[in-house]
Amino acid sequence: MKKYRTLPSFLGLAAAAVALSACALTGGGGGGGTEPTVDLNRTLTAAEIHKILAGKSWRFVGPNNTGTTIYAADGTSLVEVDGKGTTKGHWETRDGQLCESFEPSAFLPGGVPLGCYPFGASGVNTYQVGKATFTLAS
Repeated sequence: MKKYRTLPSFLGLAAAAVALSACALTGGGGGGGTEPTVDLNRTLTAAEIHKILAGKSWRFVGPNNTGTTIYAADGTSLVEVDGKGTTKGHWETRDGQLCESFEPSAFLPGGVPLGCYPFGASGVNTYQVGKATFTLAS
C-alpha cells in the first residue's frame, strides 16, 4: 500500500513547482520559458501525459466542480474542490488517458475508484480530460 504525503508536503510541492473533478489538465515542461507545442490532432502517450502533469498544480473546471489538483511525480495527488474541501488521490497515465482514484473525504464519503478518461490537448497550455478542462495553476 502506498503512503501518502501529508497536506503540508503537498502544499510545499505546489509552491516549489511554481480538487476534484474526476479528471483534467495543462501545459508541458518545467523551467523558464515557453511550453512545448502540442499537436492537437494526435493521441498523447502515457509518458507525455505524465510529463505534462507531474510536479505541477492544475486548475480544473468540470460540469459539476471546479478546483485545483496537485499531481506528484510518484502517482499521488491532492485535490481541492472549491467550496467542498480536499481529498487525496492516486493517478496514472495510459496512452491518451488520465486515470484517477480518490480517497473518502467529508464531501466524498465513499471515495472514487480508479476511472480513466480521455486526455488531449485542446489549445496552448490547455487540456481536456473527459468533460473537464485543465490549465496550469502556476
